Amino acid sequence: MESAKKFIYVVLAFVVVSWGLNIVMVKFLTETTPPFLVAAVRMPLAGLALLPFAVRKYGWYKPNPKQWILLTLVGITSIFIHQLFLASGVEMTTATNASLILGLNPLTTALLASLFVGEKMTLRLSLGIAAGFTGVVIVVLSSGGETPVALSGWGDLIMFISMLGYVVGGLLIKTVSSTNIPTLVITAYSTLIGGLMLNVGAFMKYGASAYGQVHFSGIGWVVMLLSAWVASSLGTLGWNHGIKLLGANKTAMFINGMPFASIVGAVIFLNERIHWIHVLAFALTTLGIVIGTLQSRGNARSKTEPPLVTTGSR
Repeated sequence: MESAKKFIYVVLAFVVVSWGLNIVMVKFLTETTPPFLVAAVRMPLAGLALLPFAVRKYGWYKPNPKQWILLTLVGITSIFIHQLFLASGVEMTTATNASLILGLNPLTTALLASLFVGEKMTLRLSLGIAAGFTGVVIVVLSSGGETPVALSGWGDLIMFISMLGYVVGGLLIKTVSSTNIPTLVITAYSTLIGGLMLNVGAFMKYGASAYGQVHFSGIGWVVMLLSAWVASSLGTLGWNHGIKLLGANKTAMFINGMPFASIVGAVIFLNERIHWIHVLAFALTTLGIVIGTLQSRGNARSKTEPPLVTTGSR
């Protein structure tokens, strides 16, 4: 059992690094192809990669009407809205800013859960949320010299909407999970539903020649497949396995490393520069997540409570 835990730590570290670098990969892809089409190509590839795992383990699972409605809502929020705004946002701001804003995911989830799901808002959680949002506000108000302030500001706002869509989808996943539908099925089906919506939207916007505007080089297609199959598909499987072995709370702590992976990736692959304001923001958001998510043993979530799982759409 101890060796299994050590192995899952390595797996989760890989997942977080791949999710962090995924922001860099998406930004790279939008340099040659419209953001809408990047999302429309990427998400069906991710869903089709996950589907065989779901079918092999559960067969062709047939959700009931209520589950289909919830799965569709997850597809709209966690896939369609999240991915569309993600691809558009990283085109207008830096990968560094984008990663810091997406890093607010755990704190925003906790805030919305307290407002709409009835989870308790503690003083520790309030302090964590305040610290995390302060860090992001600081970096949003400064373009860091990478992009014009007006453009960066719009991009940061779009990234915030992307993050918010993902969080709302996460709360919906918690609801559909309570109906006893397997997490892997939720992930595969909702990803395909969202991917289909993205393609319908792409055809409505660009017409029949939509995919004629996809201009990926050989390297671009390699990056696309790494993003869809490694970050989104394998990353999801690894993350959900971590939740199963370690629990949702302990697994969630690994997400703190995602902004760091994005920042390092942006410096290496996109030649972005890191300023002291980014370091300060990263420190504040990380501190906020640690404060807000660490719980005393007496207040720890019951192991029987359904975990808040990811859709793997990063």
